[in-house]
Amino acid sequence: MKLKSILEQINKKYPENLQYSWDNSGLNIGNLDSDVNKIMLTLEITSDTVDEAVKKGVDLIISHHPFMFSKVNQITNKDLKGKLIYKLIKNDINVYCMHTSYDVAENGLNDYFVKLMSYKPSEILDPVGVAEFYDAATKTTVTKEYGLGRIVRLGEGLRALDFLQNLKAALKIENIRLVGDPMNNIESFAVVTGSGAEYFEMCHQKNVDLLITGDMKYHQAIDSKEMGVMVADFGHFGTEDIFAESIIDFIRYICEGCEIFKSDIYINPFTNM
Repeated sequence: MKLKSILEQINKKYPENLQYSWDNSGLNIGNLDSDVNKIMLTLEITSDTVDEAVKKGVDLIISHHPFMFSKVNQITNKDLKGKLIYKLIKNDINVYCMHTSYDVAENGLNDYFVKLMSYKPSEILDPVGVAEFYDAATKTTVTKEYGLGRIVRLGEGLRALDFLQNLKAALKIENIRLVGDPMNNIESFAVVTGSGAEYFEMCHQKNVDLLITGDMKYHQAIDSKEMGVMVADFGHFGTEDIFAESIIDFIRYICEGCEIFKSDIYINPFTNM
C-alpha cells in the first residue's frame, strides 16, 4: 500500500489541520510514493524505537509525539536527532505523527481514555471549532465540533478514592499524585491526556469536580486546591501510553494487508522509587 493512500485515509478521520499552531503533526519524514507493508505504532520515537524499527523491517512508524518539534538546521552524526534522522532515511523508514490533531478529534485519544473507563463524554472541555470528518460507517462527511479535553457528568456521586483506584487498575499505574481529598465525592470529571494541568481553571468555571491529566506543577496544585478542584496527575506517560492501543484498530482497518503492531519498547523515562 502506498504511503500517500494511508495518509489520505488518516486525514479523512483525523485531519492534520486540526492541530495547534505550535504543533508538528503530520509526515515528519517520508516518501509519499513508497510502499508500506509493515507499520509500528509508538508513543515516542527514541533511539531504542528506531533500532527496533530497523531490526523489524518497518516501513512506517506512526507516533503520537512529533519526532521533529524544533527547527532542524543540519542533519549530521554529531547530535542525537541528526543520527536518528540519518538512520531512518537510510533504512527507508517513514515517520508520521498524530499529536494534537488526534487529541482534539472525535474518537481520538481523549475519547478513548474516557471509554476505557466505560463512560461516554458529556461535552468537550475546551471547544476549538467545527470541522468536517469522514464517517466510515455511513461513508459520508459530517460536520462536528472538536476541541481539547472531555467532560463526563456522572449523574451520581462517587467517592474519588474508589474512582481513581479503578482508573489506576485500568491504566496499570501504581502511583499517582493527587490534589484534594480522596474521600470526597465527585459528580463530574474531565480528562486532558498528556500535559493539561493548566485546565484546572476551566474545570472550576465549568463546575467540574476532578481533572485527570499529567505534568501538574507545584503552583498549579496550590491554586487548584484553593479553587476546590481536585486534580489527579497520572503523569504525561501514564495518560498517553494508551496511544498505540487506541489507534491500532483504525490503522488495521485502513491498511488491509499490512502488518501492524505496537512497539515493544517501554518509553517512560521515570522510575518510581
